[in-house]
Amino acid sequence: MSPQSQLVDPFADTLELPTQWESSAFGFEWEREQIAEHLSGRFQIVREIGRGGMGIVFLARDIALHRLVAIKVLRHEFSASEDHRERFRREARMTARLSHANIVPVHTFGEEGDLVYIVMKYVHGESLADRLRRHGSIPAEETQRILRDLALALDYAQGEGVVHRDLKAENILLERGTGRAMLTDFGVALLRSLDPVRADASRAFGTPHYMSPEQAAGELDIDGRSDLYSLGVLGYYMLTGSLPFDGLTFETLAAKHIADEPVALSERLPKLGSTLRNAIERCLLKDRDERWRNGRELAEALAVAPKRRWFAGRKAAISTMFRSRAAAELAMIATAMKAVLWRWTTI
Repeated sequence: MSPQSQLVDPFADTLELPTQWESSAFGFEWEREQIAEHLSGRFQIVREIGRGGMGIVFLARDIALHRLVAIKVLRHEFSASEDHRERFRREARMTARLSHANIVPVHTFGEEGDLVYIVMKYVHGESLADRLRRHGSIPAEETQRILRDLALALDYAQGEGVVHRDLKAENILLERGTGRAMLTDFGVALLRSLDPVRADASRAFGTPHYMSPEQAAGELDIDGRSDLYSLGVLGYYMLTGSLPFDGLTFETLAAKHIADEPVALSERLPKLGSTLRNAIERCLLKDRDERWRNGRELAEALAVAPKRRWFAGRKAAISTMFRSRAAAELAMIATAMKAVLWRWTTI
């Protein structure tokens, strides 16, 4: 047994053992080596759990506190770039100031030589992207609940002056057991109170398939309503299994977000309740002044139970009541006829 594996707590909340020191395939990867060199006294790598454009995320065990954490590491090719290191610092600082049940919290941040890392809460579950890849789409009731969770998270972030700018299925985690949706990855977020509005702020940060029209057009003044458009894209994707717009280039997608209308949800899903359909379609309006004003307003709309389901339940209850009453009346008639026949046969 290696010295590192002796540190495994048998009562920790996972049965997975670290694999870094037991497989030579892992030993040559720079990010793992850096964690082993600089953080081995505090954290023990279990496995890699995700890769993004700028970072790699590892599942790790906090040795002192006997808990699982997620460690996001700046990728090797960006470790020498002061611009990328500063973006990582900003992500850590911005997320650390946010405290909300539907936002993944940051525990700490550090720089050790070339290693730049963020330690975050580990969410037991899976990403929304993984769920969609497995099932294709998500039922309307669950979609409505997920969108409401995220609307509340965005409302809180907007209140703190933070615009996420990269809302997408890969950045949504679904907690196992509770089903709670949690927003993560504020790597390209904008803090409106501190970030100056300048020309380079108009660079197209984010993911083209989810960009709001104003984001795609490179407008300087982006606010929380841009995130609500992206949330509408996400809702459309969850329900239908496909994104509202597709294209091979950024320019094609940007033009569609700015000028085209997606196929209406009423056409794609004729039986979809009006509450959820209207909420998503209002998010997707081109003019941000016509969208929901904030996440709280959207969350309140999504909290309303779909009328279609209420009427369906009422109809079922009424139908059951009539069936029961009819059965009782038939039983009474049968009893009366039996009594009459008995009297006639005894005369």
